[in-house]
Amino acid sequence: MEPPANPVSVVGARIVDVSPFGMRIESRVAISPDSVIAFRIVVEGRTTDVGCRVANCRPVVGGEQRLFTVGVEFLDLPDDAADHLREVLQRHAR
Repeated sequence: MEPPANPVSVVGARIVDVSPFGMRIESRVAISPDSVIAFRIVVEGRTTDVGCRVANCRPVVGGEQRLFTVGVEFLDLPDDAADHLREVLQRHAR
């Protein structure tokens, strides 16, 4: 059976890149740097709520829709969720 194309997702946004320390998402709204916001991430069906600090927010140049790339740092991702995310990312990096 083929593994899922995107084993990690976030509710309400599209992930561009993810690590055990944070992620870069696309958003239709700008988010102020240093804002703290909550996300719900899903890693291979396992859901975790995590607080994040916005590190940066930049407009995406080109395209028809107004989009922003937003870099966030995980503030309180539980250790077991970070370990699970790390394992999934290693498995899908091969």
